[in-house]
Amino acid sequence: MSIYADLIEFKLGIIDRVRRDLSKLPAVAGNAAEADILIIESQMHGYEVRLDLWQRRLADLNGPRLDPQTRTLRFRGVEASLTDREFQLLELLLSHPYRYFSVHRILAEAWAQPNLFPEQARSYVARLRRIFAVLQVPCEIVSRPGRGYSLQFRAEEQRR
Repeated sequence: MSIYADLIEFKLGIIDRVRRDLSKLPAVAGNAAEADILIIESQMHGYEVRLDLWQRRLADLNGPRLDPQTRTLRFRGVEASLTDREFQLLELLLSHPYRYFSVHRILAEAWAQPNLFPEQARSYVARLRRIFAVLQVPCEIVSRPGRGYSLQFRAEEQRR
């Protein structure tokens, strides 16, 4: 799944570069570049469809469920109440498993408040990790220097 996410990110970068350079190209080359963009977007759509399919399948198999009405995380009949920010962060990560989010991107996308301090995002990640441990949810929030945080499912040692 991370391959699809990386391919989508890579293709978006290519499209951005081509669009920036379009104004510098002669008309004939510009038309060819526009055609290339359409091809890349078509490929990207296929990756997005496959990624969505696998994300849903993985969620169905591993099953942590978020309830937006009560702001609770449920797993195997056990639940934990979440604060607004915990819920919003987990919702962002669950909707894009295996995709990495920088702290600044989390602040902007999960809470739409880029003026919060990066330490606050790290604090909420730590809180979610503790909740996962208590509920024994088979996923973890992985951090990678230079990339950020990613929600990743792990194989359970023993199926119940």
